[in-house]
Amino acid sequence: MNTLRIRNNMALIASALLLSLSLAVPGVAIAQSRAQKSIITQLLWQSLLQCYVGPFERVSGDDEVVLRVELNTNGDISNLPDLMSPATLSKGERGLLREATIAIIDCTPVISDDGEKSIYGRFDMVINRDGLSLTNVDAYVGKSDVLPTLDSLEVADPETVLVEITELAEIAAVEEPAPTHGEPVTHDIEKELALTRTERREIQRRLVLLDYHTRGIDGVFGKGSRAAITQWQQDNDQPVSGFVDFNQLVLLREMSQEKYEKWAARPKRYTDSKGCLREPNGTIIQGRSFRCDISAAGQSMGISR
Repeated sequence: MNTLRIRNNMALIASALLLSLSLAVPGVAIAQSRAQKSIITQLLWQSLLQCYVGPFERVSGDDEVVLRVELNTNGDISNLPDLMSPATLSKGERGLLREATIAIIDCTPVISDDGEKSIYGRFDMVINRDGLSLTNVDAYVGKSDVLPTLDSLEVADPETVLVEITELAEIAAVEEPAPTHGEPVTHDIEKELALTRTERREIQRRLVLLDYHTRGIDGVFGKGSRAAITQWQQDNDQPVSGFVDFNQLVLLREMSQEKYEKWAARPKRYTDSKGCLREPNGTIIQGRSFRCDISAAGQSMGISR
């Protein structure tokens, strides 16, 4: 098993390098589009294969499950995969479905190019006694910190559950851009702030605390965040554009500081040893992974903690 995993890892690295080279060569995008698609398919398949363990002892030769998987532009699953077939699951197919879903959750996002790019898009996953394969792959590679993502529900990231969101200290250290003289802030002016994803999360949090709903606190300024910024600007006599500059960030911080400090001092959610997100009282938060949902069901019935 270890030898197989080492081989899979080596193949995955080789495919990532080949994909990086193919994307870096100018003037050959059209000629290489088919080759790139093949490499992306290989990357996805090899990554999922590392996490998939088939329940072979319970699967017959006729058992087969087809799942449709959607990855957002961060390479994360937006929802649990859709079951395309069969309409009614046998005992063996239920096992295939369970193991395939766990593999999708555990092995996405698929990152390439030294961690700077993620694979996003759609593909179908076919699982049977012979293993897993991919079909109908319509996937691409992009920078997750540049491309917009689907507006998500407000859920803390496991990596940041036990870490306080930083203040805007780094923003304050940035040289103040030229005054706008009452003109609406442009995207280029906002871009000069070089906001990190953590800083964007904090801005979204402060807006939400002031009752401007961003439709998610994910560190990505999508339509919901832009609409919240626009409404905040209108309500506070600021030039309206949906983009912010240094002076507006200082004003937003002053307006929200009291509520932000109370929010920061609240009891924190935390991640347990199995990677499940829990409320401060220990209740497992559902809807984040198939495995944790099973644990949550057992918790609600009193058969697990």
